[in-house]
Amino acid sequence: MARPLPRALEALKNRGWRGGLIRPHRAFAYLRVGFKEVFIATALVVSFTYAWFYLLAPVGRFWGQVFTYWTKALHLEGKVVMSPQQWTDHARFNLPYVAAGGGPVDPHTWWITGVATLAVFAVTYFISEEYTPWMYLLRFLVLIQGTALVYFVFFAARFPHDLPSYTVSMLYFGTILIGLIPLILGFTYYLFDFSFFKKLTLTAMSMGYLIVFFPFQYMLHVYMLQRSILFMPVLYFAFGPFLDVLVFVSLYSWGMSWKSQGKLVA
Repeated sequence: MARPLPRALEALKNRGWRGGLIRPHRAFAYLRVGFKEVFIATALVVSFTYAWFYLLAPVGRFWGQVFTYWTKALHLEGKVVMSPQQWTDHARFNLPYVAAGGGPVDPHTWWITGVATLAVFAVTYFISEEYTPWMYLLRFLVLIQGTALVYFVFFAARFPHDLPSYTVSMLYFGTILIGLIPLILGFTYYLFDFSFFKKLTLTAMSMGYLIVFFPFQYMLHVYMLQRSILFMPVLYFAFGPFLDVLVFVSLYSWGMSWKSQGKLVA
């Protein structure tokens, strides 16, 4: 039977090479969620959700101003029109779009895009293993754009989407995503042992960032799609809602790296 280690040596098992205490990884720890945590989470979710309903109208006007400015600055075709939206009787707002169609898929644009797509695909074979994630990302983009190239050769007349409805749909998705942020954080971030101020900050920062990000993102989409509707699939699948969710996940991950109050129990 092995003899137990002296108490001094036993204590060293939980010390790092600098002498600091090695705490259990939070994956092996748990957090006691009490009434206080649930109350704070509920209060933040309700408060931010109510605030978002109140801010929908002014945010829509702000997005319209951004669209109006860049439509003139970029000399785009069409004028900015506000599309009425309604969630409830007390949640009415307007979303902007540029009243102009997407650009045609002319042979010149098709061939240049096709050559560029093939070139990117060829480049992926020369990427070292160190950058394998980038290789797969580029091939994913090539797959989307390549599919679009084939589609517009045979079925261009059947393409069901136009630029105004696309823009309104994407901005409408943005209002839903921003409105869901407090609820998502309520079931995740709010239950961890972060201070009230950090929970408040992460929520306000995430919602505020996306409020500013959305009009510029989709104004760029409008600019590109007025050149050619050929780019709508890749913009939607890679640089649309998928990118928006990644932005939120990145902000959430940053918030999770903030120093907690150390209430995790091993």
